[in-house]
Amino acid sequence: MANARIVNTPSQAIAQYGTVHHQNTISSSAENVVDWTMSTDTTHLLVQCTGGDARVTFDATTSPTSTKGFRFPANSSAYWTKRMALNAKAIREAGTDCVFEMQELNYL
Repeated sequence: MANARIVNTPSQAIAQYGTVHHQNTISSSAENVVDWTMSTDTTHLLVQCTGGDARVTFDATTSPTSTKGFRFPANSSAYWTKRMALNAKAIREAGTDCVFEMQELNYL
């Protein structure tokens, strides 16, 4: 039932015990969104993009550009799987840096 886990994530994921809130400011150069070592028990991340718009790719290879990648408007939020988060690369979309606010979660 892997599909059910994805569908039910928002209501069944809780903050991962022993982890802290993380921030990563994204500027005009593409970089990894996650810049720390996650807990081995983490299954998902709650992510919010604040300050400015961002572009994100999830294949761990393609660097996003101001016109390539999934668009994350300022103040949007999402649940990412751990693999998506580890593979995510981001760049700001326009002239304003964006900050990714992130919390590790554990799916029950």
